[in-house]
Amino acid sequence: MFATLAVCAASAALYTASCFVPPGDVSFWGFPLAFLYTAAAFFQGFRLLSKKDRGSLGVFRKLMEYLPFALLFSFVLRRSGAGDGSFLLDLASVILWLGASVSSVLLLRGVSDKRVNRWIPDMAAAPSSKRGLAAQGLEWIDALVQAACLVLLINLFLFQLYAIPSESMVPEFMIGDRVVVIKTPSGPKFPLSEVGIPRMRSYSRGDIVIFSNPHYNDTKAARVRSFASQLVYMLTFTAVNINVDEFGEIKADPLVKRVTAVPGEKIMLVDGILYRRRAGDSRFTEVAEDARWATWNLAGLPMSQKALVQRVVLTEEQFRELESVESIRANLDLESVKRECRNLATRFANLKGNRDTVSRVPDLLSRANREIVALYQSNGEFTRTLLTTNGGALWFSSFMTDWIADTGRDNLFDERSRNINLLLKLDFGRLVVRNAELISGNATAEEFAADRERITLLADADRYRVYMLEHDQRNMGEFPEGEGNYIPADNYFMMGDNRFNSLDMRHSLTVHLEEIDREDPWSFLYRSNLDPQYVPVDRILGTATFRFWPLSRAGIPE
Repeated sequence: MFATLAVCAASAALYTASCFVPPGDVSFWGFPLAFLYTAAAFFQGFRLLSKKDRGSLGVFRKLMEYLPFALLFSFVLRRSGAGDGSFLLDLASVILWLGASVSSVLLLRGVSDKRVNRWIPDMAAAPSSKRGLAAQGLEWIDALVQAACLVLLINLFLFQLYAIPSESMVPEFMIGDRVVVIKTPSGPKFPLSEVGIPRMRSYSRGDIVIFSNPHYNDTKAARVRSFASQLVYMLTFTAVNINVDEFGEIKADPLVKRVTAVPGEKIMLVDGILYRRRAGDSRFTEVAEDARWATWNLAGLPMSQKALVQRVVLTEEQFRELESVESIRANLDLESVKRECRNLATRFANLKGNRDTVSRVPDLLSRANREIVALYQSNGEFTRTLLTTNGGALWFSSFMTDWIADTGRDNLFDERSRNINLLLKLDFGRLVVRNAELISGNATAEEFAADRERITLLADADRYRVYMLEHDQRNMGEFPEGEGNYIPADNYFMMGDNRFNSLDMRHSLTVHLEEIDREDPWSFLYRSNLDPQYVPVDRILGTATFRFWPLSRAGIPE
């Protein structure tokens, strides 16, 4: 008993010394916490051994029960300051923490009721005092706090029971499903440090992983808040979550997604089909197994699954319409498009009367006004601008035909992007020519608005506009971009199975205007949040290995 107490005291004392930081920020407070707790604990321990004082026994037991957690929190405080600290110092602190924690468990075993009676003989004979309601209530609180702290340690290093918060993994996981996430093989780290269990595994395509959301800044302050939120979440029995963003919204962190690309690959998503290319490959090839997991048509799910889905992004009819647009753009006849684009430019020039005297294309349209909705909303007014501006016909000809000079594209994504841009360009060109015909014929406002050809062209434009709203869910360009660039070692790319309703590694949290066809100087623009990124392996917290709730759907995820 004395030897174990001495080892525990020495480990805790050295650990306390490792926590010393000069006053200046929050890091300093780790030292006084460790010092005061260690001093109180071992004062009671040595007093118990020397005087065999029954009064010290209960206090000593309680202090030993909380010793690992008090020292852990002092470590977190020391690592919460502005400085990054030393890896070797962190390693020494963790080793000393382990020594103090293990020896505290042995001490608790040594002062159990069965063993303590051997060296405090009157303990067994002592009458048990009757405890009041307040004392019993404190015991319940004590038991719950200890349980929460123990669960926190288990969650950090062994496994975590995770509740699915969103529908990004439908139909594999529904909102409210409970899954077991195994963490130990993924190399969990001591809070706010790089010291931890060595990583014992890599990941394959199809693995379902839980990982820190890279959309949020990985700052020291963010990690401190994340740890604090875990602690509060446990101590309040899942009632309070303080892990919020700058707007006060609960963070989508961590995430649960499926590994869809591994180191040494680059990928591309076109019309819902995932392609990959590895070093040495001459071209992209389809990733056939991705079709097992990617779910596009939720409306087509079996009723037993669809009944559990809260949000179906597209109806069956809307999904078929989307596929129809994809089929049209995939089978676009470029030679026919070239001829019609030239013909439309000629027709407009004839309607204008060849009154242009400038040789340089005028600046009639800002970049932002080439956004699909903005340009179509101003189609009538813009047609009048083209008809009345010197160089209007030249601008229209450039808009309709400049792309012809360079029709080659590097990959399938770029080809299909060019084609949907050309479908919009053809439709808008036809609309401008029809507008010019009506204006030249002195059509009234009512005749202009009711013209059947215009109505048909605007309806076609709306089909393409709706398609572009979902474009970034069904399509993603070559990633990483550039010849010779591939996903680096120890990095992975993740997507949700429910591809229409998953904010994953394809997307950012912000929307920007993007050219549909980056090779066309007069391309239409659309609102995009495509900004793919891979995830470093050290952000992966574990793998989802078993769904245990609801019981009707319990099992190993596929």
